[in-house]
Amino acid sequence: MLRRRPPPTVSRKAAAAFGLAVAAAAGLLVVPLLSFNRGISEGDIATRTLEAARDETFESEGLTEVARAQAAEDVAEVALPLDPAKRQQQVDRLSSYLDQVEVVILRADSKQTKLEQVTQIATPAPMTNEGRLALIEMDRAALEAFAQRAVRAITEIHNRPLTQEAIAARIDEYLAAPASNVTPADRSVLGAVLRAFVTPTFQVDTAATQAKRDEARANVSPVVVTYTRGQVIVNEGQRIKAEDIEALKATGVIDEVLDPYAIAGGALAAAAFGSLFAVYTYLLQPFQAPHRRRMLLVAVCMITVLAAARVGLPLVTPDTAQHYFAFALPVAAAAIVAAAFADVSFAALVAVATGLFAALVGATEPQLAGSSFVGSLEALELAMAYVAGGLAGAATIQRAERIGRYALAAIAVTLATGVVMLIFWLVGTPRSNEALAWIGLASALNGAGSAVLALGGFVLLSLAFGVTTRLQLMELAQADHPLLRRLQDEAPGTYHHSVLVGALAERAAARIGADSLVVRVGAYYHDIGKLAQPGYYIENMLEGEPSPHEMMEAAMSAAIIRDHVANGLEVARRYRIPQMVRDFIPEHHGTRLVTFFYRKASDNGARPDAEAFRYSGPRPQTKETALVMLADSCEAVARASQTETRAVLDELIDSVFAERLAEGQLDECDITMHELQEVAASFKATLRAVYHPRVQYPDPTPEEIAGMARAEA
Repeated sequence: MLRRRPPPTVSRKAAAAFGLAVAAAAGLLVVPLLSFNRGISEGDIATRTLEAARDETFESEGLTEVARAQAAEDVAEVALPLDPAKRQQQVDRLSSYLDQVEVVILRADSKQTKLEQVTQIATPAPMTNEGRLALIEMDRAALEAFAQRAVRAITEIHNRPLTQEAIAARIDEYLAAPASNVTPADRSVLGAVLRAFVTPTFQVDTAATQAKRDEARANVSPVVVTYTRGQVIVNEGQRIKAEDIEALKATGVIDEVLDPYAIAGGALAAAAFGSLFAVYTYLLQPFQAPHRRRMLLVAVCMITVLAAARVGLPLVTPDTAQHYFAFALPVAAAAIVAAAFADVSFAALVAVATGLFAALVGATEPQLAGSSFVGSLEALELAMAYVAGGLAGAATIQRAERIGRYALAAIAVTLATGVVMLIFWLVGTPRSNEALAWIGLASALNGAGSAVLALGGFVLLSLAFGVTTRLQLMELAQADHPLLRRLQDEAPGTYHHSVLVGALAERAAARIGADSLVVRVGAYYHDIGKLAQPGYYIENMLEGEPSPHEMMEAAMSAAIIRDHVANGLEVARRYRIPQMVRDFIPEHHGTRLVTFFYRKASDNGARPDAEAFRYSGPRPQTKETALVMLADSCEAVARASQTETRAVLDELIDSVFAERLAEGQLDECDITMHELQEVAASFKATLRAVYHPRVQYPDPTPEEIAGMARAEA
């Protein structure tokens, strides 16, 4: 007998972890620790046009600093008084150079030799070849006269400090000045020599320059900037400057002040949100195995929807048309996915929670979003629309066993959202007929978006998390599935037995609230391992055909029979059958003996090793696999008995149930004695309908045969 009910599928720790994860994620999304625009930085490219969120007049520190920096930059550097020693140093360097040139002229014979030796004489700056040629062509007297003019010129040029940039202009100015008395013949060679020997003498008076620049900065008045709400601060695609950041902060587009009350309110709401889910999950156990993956998947979907609201709602501006786009956010997708992976009551909780939280985002971020959901009526409208859409979608989708359910869910979400918006349009003022079109469009976008997002998320996330969906189960239940086609062709007896077991267990599952679809699919695939050697199983043997087991040892026969479990798991792996369905293959036999061959081995008085005749298990872990174990045995004994007597059939079924209980095969699943009574009653009713007495029709008389022949003629 069953002594106790196993612990809940979802433990307290798992439920608490689920609630904590949901609360933490919801808190991060709702608590305004990081506003939508806080990530904007100087130098970024604006991804959207940023407008002032309020009227504001302020002194712009950035623009004022730009103006003051420009004023300081316009102040010329102040030079220190010219050092006479520096000027004399350049005069001496030029005189020394010309003396060396004179020595070359006197000693060298050829013009080429003179040029080569003069080129080797160092100069502060490069000298042109033309200048050198002009010098070596002078005689001694001409060179001495030129040296006097050059010394006078460099002395005159250095009458004031020179910067590097001013040297060329100062030389040109001197050469062109009438007072210089430079002849056209000397202008070229003198210019070449001066450009090679005049070096900068300008030295900045740092203190005096800084004083003048500070004075210029102080004379600049603060720059006052005025923005009106809605005025563009940064256009989309424009690079954001420091003064733009300042304006965005001043006008409330970027909020750097954390409101402790808002943080506390958001944290409290998130804690209540998570606690509610944790308690509900533990007490009502809405998740089927694998529950951790399903819980994680639903949590991811809820968080994704809230994140979409967190990102999407701040993009809604006060514009009348764009106001309605807030209602187009597919918030109902979370409830639809929850209904598909848990149950409708849990999905209703998800619909209410995500709807309220999504609306809370719109109500708590008005200065960033620019939305019109600041007032209580507008926030209530948004919350009710989200909640109504989620409830309608969850109620319609149910367990999502058909693609068409998603289309119905889209229609339901559209209607529910539209009705709520229409109600508020009727009670609100002012009204406009144009708003009706926006209501219809937003509702349709919400419905279609929620259904598409839920379907896509349902399929993609289930694959990512390894969760079997109802749609996958429906595909596996189709008779044209490749593996079922093989079963029909290669092991027809096993196939028809599996179909009958499926019908038997499915009806019982519906009666006790188990998953009837999972039961039916599990029954279809529970014996696929018999495909390896179908002829060794009695249901596939032809009448009168000798059994291959007649010539075999009992232990060998038992090994072949037991092998269909391992073979079934291998076939299921190759065909990528989900784990949920694979579990039926070993669990429908549990740890039972291959009774027929064990007793055959014992007939000679021997005591065979029972473990050699025992299935490796495990025992059924769920109600669903337990139902298939019982249905498999009951169908087999009913078929073998060939009885049509109701009392005998009932007795056979009761004996199977009593035997499984006595063996402890049902101790590890969560089925109760009351449920077993319901299952037994269901099996009896179904098998009576299958193995009922039939009327024995007499052979036709000669007169009847003759009459049929005349009728056909």
